[in-house]
Amino acid sequence: MPRRRVSVSYSALEESRPPLLETRWGLLTYTLSRVPPRKLAALLTYAWLIFQLSDRQWIAPEVWGKAGGSIVGVLSMVTGLLLSYRFSTAIGKWDEGKKVWSEVRTTIRDGIRVLSISGGEDVSLGVNVSENDRRHDPSSGNTDDICTLVNNRTDELSGLLVGFAFALQHHLHGTRPLPQAPLCDLLPPSYLSSLKRTDARVRFAEAHAGPSGTLRRKPTGLPGSEESEGDDWEIGNLKENAEEAMSKFAEAITQSNEADSHRSLELQQQLKQLNIPESSSAIDNGTVPTLSADKQPAKSNLHSPYPPNLSLTLLKIMDAYVEGLGGLPEERGGWNVPKRERGFALIKSLNNHLGKAERLSSSMCTLREVPFTDQCSRSAPSTSHPPSLSSTDHLLGRHPLLPPLRGQGLAIGVYHFYRGVVLAWTRSAHQRSQRCIRVFWWVSSASADAANSWCTENHHPLPIFTQEILNESLDISPSFLRYYRSRVAARVGDDVGEVLELDRRGRRSADEWLPSFR
Repeated sequence: MPRRRVSVSYSALEESRPPLLETRWGLLTYTLSRVPPRKLAALLTYAWLIFQLSDRQWIAPEVWGKAGGSIVGVLSMVTGLLLSYRFSTAIGKWDEGKKVWSEVRTTIRDGIRVLSISGGEDVSLGVNVSENDRRHDPSSGNTDDICTLVNNRTDELSGLLVGFAFALQHHLHGTRPLPQAPLCDLLPPSYLSSLKRTDARVRFAEAHAGPSGTLRRKPTGLPGSEESEGDDWEIGNLKENAEEAMSKFAEAITQSNEADSHRSLELQQQLKQLNIPESSSAIDNGTVPTLSADKQPAKSNLHSPYPPNLSLTLLKIMDAYVEGLGGLPEERGGWNVPKRERGFALIKSLNNHLGKAERLSSSMCTLREVPFTDQCSRSAPSTSHPPSLSSTDHLLGRHPLLPPLRGQGLAIGVYHFYRGVVLAWTRSAHQRSQRCIRVFWWVSSASADAANSWCTENHHPLPIFTQEILNESLDISPSFLRYYRSRVAARVGDDVGEVLELDRRGRRSADEWLPSFR
């Protein structure tokens, strides 16, 4: 049985459309909202001046109309070309940046695979050594120590490779890399300990993710003293006690033996040395004061990241690791010449990727004439691409000058100021030109919004990229998985979800099938 056709009336859709005047009024208010507040008064003054000149017949209305039409055509053409060039350049830079991160990911994956092959349960010898032979070998203990050292250095080098991606992310975003996780679990502990910012004690309001976040500050005074007492108070208290003891001792010696003036003079000289400033000439004579009350502790600088470019510093440390592993004998787990050259090639490749990423980051910032953001504050600006969007904004800023000209060109007779302004925006005779102006104002707002994606921010999801690099490295190298798991467990404990997830990942990798050659 054929279905019955139901006719649908579209009158409701036609009636729901807003009136033409209401639509134009909305576009007019939107256009005025795009005008900066400081320029709105100047534009109104300019429109009032144009209408006054037309009312006095100083310039013919036809001239105004022809000039407005010419300016509209030129501005429309140039603005369209600049916007097209601007977006095509931004898309090209985005694709190039994604390619750089893909190369970084591939290089780190290759390096982790090489290090996982070089590591093993017994890398000192190429053959299996029985337990009986190892027990009777006098040098077996030293060999085991060398194997442990090589395995530890290999795991630390793997952490440096993976940490390079996170360091590059922080470098491009301008954020502080340390002590942020997982960098604090990837970098060598000795290197983290070497980053000493200040000699003064520093307290944190809440525990951070760094290796020193779980360490408690030990009291330096008596067992019943509070931990809030500083070094300055302790030094001052010690100084007062020493002065009081020395003065009492000097008075006792003076009263008991007034004839011994030489000893009394010596004691008085020692008392005076307690308060000699460091800038005194007595230091040159060799009489350095025991305590200095004017000495101020060094100020700490915990705001700026140290080092300034952590990714570049990690490359230098990786060079030292490869050089050290290549310097060990092969029978003790050292690297041979081909493996050493391959390690240097991986570091060189990462260095090239770092330069490309910095170049793209700096050139993105020059696409707009805005202050450098944190992402490119330490990158040298590139001049390979002109700031096209700033020129586009400059041309778009001239569009509010056109409505008074077009309105006078289409007007017949003398019109009042307000009527002429409304006529310039609502007259149907020049609807095409006004629509063009409104479209370009919309393009201006859209380009300003899109600029945040292409220029002032790095639009690539770098946290996702770096996390994928870490997960792939954990799946490739079981030794690196154990190393990373031990570092995380030492920081947060064994019962945390992150450590349990690493344990599950290790069990899954242990159950994977691998060919056997025994």
